[in-house]
Amino acid sequence: MPTSQHGVEKSRGGPRGASVGGGVWFLAVMFVGYFAFTADRTVLSSVLKPLSAAVGANGSGYFGVAGTAWLASAQFIGVLCFVLASGYLADRYGHRKVIFAGVVVFTAFTWLIGYAADFQEAFVFRLVSGFGEGLFWPAAMSAVANYFGTSKGLTLGIFYAGFDLGGAAGNAIGAASYSLTSDWRAAFFVAPLVGIPVIAGIAGSKRQFAEASTGTWSTSLGGGALSVLKGERAAAILAFAFFATWASIWQVAYLPYYYSESLGAGVPLAGLIAAAVLASGLLGKVLLGRLSDRVRRDRLLLVLSFAVVAAYGVFFSTTDFFLGLGCALMIGFFSSAVFPVMQALASDSSQGRTGMALGLTTTFQSVAAVIGTLLPGSLFYLGVGRAIALGAMIPAIIMVLTALFLPEPRKTPSGIGTNDL
Repeated sequence: MPTSQHGVEKSRGGPRGASVGGGVWFLAVMFVGYFAFTADRTVLSSVLKPLSAAVGANGSGYFGVAGTAWLASAQFIGVLCFVLASGYLADRYGHRKVIFAGVVVFTAFTWLIGYAADFQEAFVFRLVSGFGEGLFWPAAMSAVANYFGTSKGLTLGIFYAGFDLGGAAGNAIGAASYSLTSDWRAAFFVAPLVGIPVIAGIAGSKRQFAEASTGTWSTSLGGGALSVLKGERAAAILAFAFFATWASIWQVAYLPYYYSESLGAGVPLAGLIAAAVLASGLLGKVLLGRLSDRVRRDRLLLVLSFAVVAAYGVFFSTTDFFLGLGCALMIGFFSSAVFPVMQALASDSSQGRTGMALGLTTTFQSVAAVIGTLLPGSLFYLGVGRAIALGAMIPAIIMVLTALFLPEPRKTPSGIGTNDL
């Protein structure tokens, strides 16, 4: 195949306006994949309290961090190990194989957590499930962005909505399973079942994945990363990704725990509230993702950042349960919408190296996710509520500052992503 000036072999079968039905099918498979990804992730947060007690994770833990925090962060550490490689492998060898491997791994090892006999086993199984998530995440995003280039804001918003519905489902599965059985293990036997139809769907989407390919990159991992980092204000995008994730990761890792420990809610109620907050993010991602296809994404991200800080300020300071609940739903709406808009902006600036660009943003997000879960755990001696508030407010304020330096989005390169819904 001929090689472009950027070191990429041009694909003969690039996107050229496939049928609407094919686009809907492809997006549905990716959506359900992200749903399964997040259901497997958040099911732990809804049963974190009884799980920690059962496997001996309560107490001082390791390196001054509570064992509960290590369990909450294990999956994020696993994701960090593979996200950069995933983006590179997707660009070089194709998205389908990378995504397939990721779903198989996170499905199998989430199921194995239900058999964990002690803290060490629970941590290792959770860590390896994170390896699978790390393979899936940037490869799936770049496939969607490539396939639907001109409407990537909307379609990434729909794809990311799978995160919110999956998060709501994971929390609901955990809460319902624990209510019915009084056993945390049951949740880990139910949640991974969603991964089975996703594996079948990926296997049956060979044509769509071929259309999502921009070609085969001949550069090395390091060379590809450096080429993306040389882009206009690439550092600003990565810094924003880091602080936006740090500011919001507590919602996935600790929101039910926050309601249980700080506000005295029972496990089922805390899980259902967390599910409602995550579900509110669905509307934000779809509506504001669509809006980002029509307005400048950098300016929209600045507005969203201000809205998140304002909602946090009221949520962590109010003593009124219903006002706090309303603010929590606003937090879900605005903070969730940040991510598809941000990834669409990163894709706009990738110069065709979408997998590599999103591999970099997700690497910075993964580092932030580890910090954002471990740091509050090291401050639990201040009180759970205060520790989580500090871990959310400080990076949220810095997120606003970094949003001031985001680049103006570029138009999608010609010949990439001509499919639409």
